[in-house]
This record gives sequence, structure tokens and C-alpha cells, in this order.
Amino acid sequence: MPAPSVRDLSPEELPSILPFVAQHNPKLDPDELARRLEVMRTKDYRCVGAFLEGRMVGIAGYWLGCRFYCGEFMDVDNVFVLPEVRSAGIGAAMMDFLEAKASDLGCRVVVLDSYSTYARAHKFYFRRDFEILGFHFTKPVPP
Repeated sequence: MPAPSVRDLSPEELPSILPFVAQHNPKLDPDELARRLEVMRTKDYRCVGAFLEGRMVGIAGYWLGCRFYCGEFMDVDNVFVLPEVRSAGIGAAMMDFLEAKASDLGCRVVVLDSYSTYARAHKFYFRRDFEILGFHFTKPVPP
């Protein structure tokens, strides 16, 4: 299999990630995912795509920020590779790209959340020297 190419997606290309996000979040309504993407775009959401022979086969979103505990950071979100090309180096290529970009942008750390049920993804991140520093708590806010 050829090596994937990875690049930032343009704002006009962002809707093309929705089928990937829908596979990654199958319990969410596709129309709601499209609505959320439009909101995220207004909050500086960015995304990279991985391509094999011109076909997008993976995505990884990200935001930039700064927090007291870590300083400048890149928050990676919704890393997803099509099932038929997993274990072919696509996730690694996207993470290599993002880690280099984080460094170029002056980030001190890359952070990400991973669903607790994604044991295979956890092994991938551990191999890349990520560590678990805490828990990510959530609480719904009443409407």
C-alpha cells in the first residue's frame, strides 16, 4: 500500500468529513452532526485528511488553546480511519503530521480524548508515548 498523504483541509472541504464523523459517532443523527460542524467552524475547528491515491481515508480534527496546567496545546479530536485501511500506517501518518504542526505552532503538548471503550485506539496512543493524566468528566446542562 502506498504511503498516505496528509494535509489540512480547507474550510470548503470540511463538509466532506461528515461521513467519517457519522461512522465514528453512529448514535448521533447526521443532521445534528452537520449542525455541530457549522458551530465548530465558528470556533476555529480545523481538520486534517489522510489520502490514498486521491481518496480521503482518514480524518483528525483539532483546536489550539492554552491552559494553566500545560500551556499552549493542540487538542486532537475525532481521529478516524476507514475500517478497510486500518493498520496501514494512516493513523500514524496523521499523528506525525499533527505533532509536527503542533511543534511548528509553538504548542507544548498534544492532548486528546478517547472513548473508554476504544481499547485498540488506546494501545495506538500508548505506543506514541501518550499517557493518561486524568479523567474527562461531563455533565449535561438542562435546557
